[in-house]
Amino acid sequence: MSDRKIKRTLISVFDKTGIVDLARALVDEFGIEIISTGGTASLLKKEGVPVTMVEEVTDFPEMMNGRVKTLHPKVHAGILADRDSPDHMRQIKEQDIEPIDMVVVNLYPFGKTVADPDCTFEQAIEMIDIGGPSMLRAAAKNHKHVVVVSDSAQIDPLLAHMREHDGTVDADNRVALASRVFEQTADYDAAIHDYLAGRKADGTKATSTAIGTSRLHLPSRPLHSSLRYGENPHQHAAAYSTEASSQRNGIGTVNQKPLSGTEISFNNFVDADAALALCHELSRSTPDTGVHNCVFIKHTNACGVGTHADPIEAYRRAYAGDPNAAMGGILACDFPIDAAFAETVMNTYGTWGKEFGAGGFFVEVWVAPAFAEDALEVIKTTKAWGQRVRLLAVGDFAVKPDAVETDVKKIAGGMLVQDRDLVGLNEDQWKVVTKRQPTDRELQDLRLAWLVCKHTKSNAITVCNDAMLIGNGAGQMSRVMSCRIATWLAKENGHADRLTGAVAASDAFFPFPDGPNILMDAGITAIIQPGGSKRDADTIGACDARNVAMICTGTRHFKH
Repeated sequence: MSDRKIKRTLISVFDKTGIVDLARALVDEFGIEIISTGGTASLLKKEGVPVTMVEEVTDFPEMMNGRVKTLHPKVHAGILADRDSPDHMRQIKEQDIEPIDMVVVNLYPFGKTVADPDCTFEQAIEMIDIGGPSMLRAAAKNHKHVVVVSDSAQIDPLLAHMREHDGTVDADNRVALASRVFEQTADYDAAIHDYLAGRKADGTKATSTAIGTSRLHLPSRPLHSSLRYGENPHQHAAAYSTEASSQRNGIGTVNQKPLSGTEISFNNFVDADAALALCHELSRSTPDTGVHNCVFIKHTNACGVGTHADPIEAYRRAYAGDPNAAMGGILACDFPIDAAFAETVMNTYGTWGKEFGAGGFFVEVWVAPAFAEDALEVIKTTKAWGQRVRLLAVGDFAVKPDAVETDVKKIAGGMLVQDRDLVGLNEDQWKVVTKRQPTDRELQDLRLAWLVCKHTKSNAITVCNDAMLIGNGAGQMSRVMSCRIATWLAKENGHADRLTGAVAASDAFFPFPDGPNILMDAGITAIIQPGGSKRDADTIGACDARNVAMICTGTRHFKH
């Protein structure tokens, strides 16, 4: 019965946050006996909390460095006995087993352990908890009679409830606590499966991943934030995180909340993720070069990209790419934001916007490694929109992307799962297929165009010149149309003179020379594309006829 007083509690935890306060309250306020093990028992004794060692209960010593200590009938029968069953109660009495009314256990941190790149296979195996999940599942199954606490965050609410209910825990809370256990153990087993599925017998990484195995395990995600609505106001939505992502920078990490500004919307999340992904990739492609990168994203596609040793010049180039599209866009910078740079951004419209013919300027979300305190003050006080802009400090851009994390796309009735596209500037596979080699300047711009194009919705054509994006043709049904849009946007945004000598990237091969001809007619002098069309020779011949350089990368970057 849920109103039965708790007499005995078993406490055995890895994470000891709040455990002393809980144990002391159970003993001093409610007269509950504490059974404990190993390090937990040592801590409680040190803090003056009376403890009965589990060996005294089982009359059996711990074995194998603690691998076997609670796996015993006197523990599990005490947890699993149905107090409403006379037969159960007769049997435990015959075996001199006392019921256990509360189980406080948390699991070895397997996910956190294997997230460390220095973790060995042997260390990972030792972090596979056996006794913990067994006790938790037993207590959760018998939640009608046993209260189960599996998370330190549950301690304070539980004690408050017990104080209000004369030391008892009601049925609704018991069910909720039990439900949390099975959520945790399911995630725990899935994490172990995914780790082992990516390993060979000697512990080294296998070339294959868990993708393609008979079943797909997707761990449950903690709620990041409730959203006012989804892509549209009539759609309900919420954001959830992957708990392990707290080890890396990401828009959806459990510890990622805006430093300032209003609530992040569904579309903000999607666009900010796209901005971070592109800016992160650009940053990884220019390590230790002193180059800074700025990106403007609108509806997941880049409308402005600039790179330069001077962060303000990098930003100016990014903004100048498409000033009208930049208004209300997502800004990502791969460097910490100081007060001087913040002032530049806040005064964008007055400094450049009017000159460029823009109608106004504000930023919806601003992503960067960090924001200095004086920069936050500038942002909040310079313009009215500074109070609303969502500021996301995502940490060091030098953190490598998680190769294990999968790319999941929902479809009606199922989902598609694939490895993330982490191929960047794989220049060892690039081949110049034309008579003319690209110049050093063209090659620099080709690298930029190739990475921007990779992060642009297919069909994608990206045009760059002088380390900035000047035209991006995205998401068209025809590659020819993407070529037309990219060159038209360059002219529309005042870059007609920059088209001469510019470079272009295509995310997939050109089936015919018609697309390259449009680009070359506009003044493009170098093109980068995967190659692989049956008519590559025709396209290469068209480039040779006009002395245009072409690189084939051998890698396609469709983005749907």
